[in-house]
Amino acid sequence: MQVAKIVHNKHLLFLICKLGYLSNNISLKKLNIYNNGRFFIYNVDDFNIASESFNWYLHKPLLAQEVANISCKFYQPKPGDVVLDVGAGLGEETSIYADLVAAEGKVYAIEANPIVYQVLQEVIRLNGFTNVILSNIAINEQHEFVSIDDAPDTYLASSLNNINKGTTYEVQGLPLQDFCTTHSIRRIDLLKVNIEGAERFLSKAFERPELDIKHVAISCHDFRYAKEGNKFFRTKAIVSEYLKRNGYVIVSQSTGKDYIDDWVYGTKET
Repeated sequence: MQVAKIVHNKHLLFLICKLGYLSNNISLKKLNIYNNGRFFIYNVDDFNIASESFNWYLHKPLLAQEVANISCKFYQPKPGDVVLDVGAGLGEETSIYADLVAAEGKVYAIEANPIVYQVLQEVIRLNGFTNVILSNIAINEQHEFVSIDDAPDTYLASSLNNINKGTTYEVQGLPLQDFCTTHSIRRIDLLKVNIEGAERFLSKAFERPELDIKHVAISCHDFRYAKEGNKFFRTKAIVSEYLKRNGYVIVSQSTGKDYIDDWVYGTKET
């Protein structure tokens, strides 16, 4: 379907989408469209989910199951927990974390791409989450401005490596440990990271004795190295090494899906 050709007719687009949801026994209450049809926010049973795709199957239980199968595979946040979501994207995981930690917990959601960040803000606002703190910065090795490329095909490919031929944005770069100091964060129950190769820059945060990071779920990108040949994305060995050096027991999955099997999970030994 050529969504771009009918995106100007929001009522028609909503009707088409609503019928699709009904065919899957799901009730779509509202559809918001952003950036001329690049992003969508679906209100399904009063829960707002953002996506780059025009589809009719997104709903909270599906999203929660995806989170449980990937970033929360080995640790699921509980009420009162502190979660740091680095590379929050459109807020898919952030929204589930916010529910899991409940009102007494906190989720710090970091997204570098300013266009994606605008949609993330809307998702959090529409869902009424008061336990989510948002930051439009890039986790980096140094405290300096960095260039973020906005990948033309999907925001999921955007990185600090500047290999895509899309628009480039200058954003504030900040080491993870400095971000934690700024926000007075001393305990992180789950650190989730998905930042397209920049996970190589996190090692110093684990060396800070005042920062207690209990569980980690870090998306490494060796699968992109295998496809593109760019060594910036070859991070699984780097991440595994600095986690083990700092006292973490690490595991990975073996699903046969490369983008899932490149995740590294760690639990701090006590």
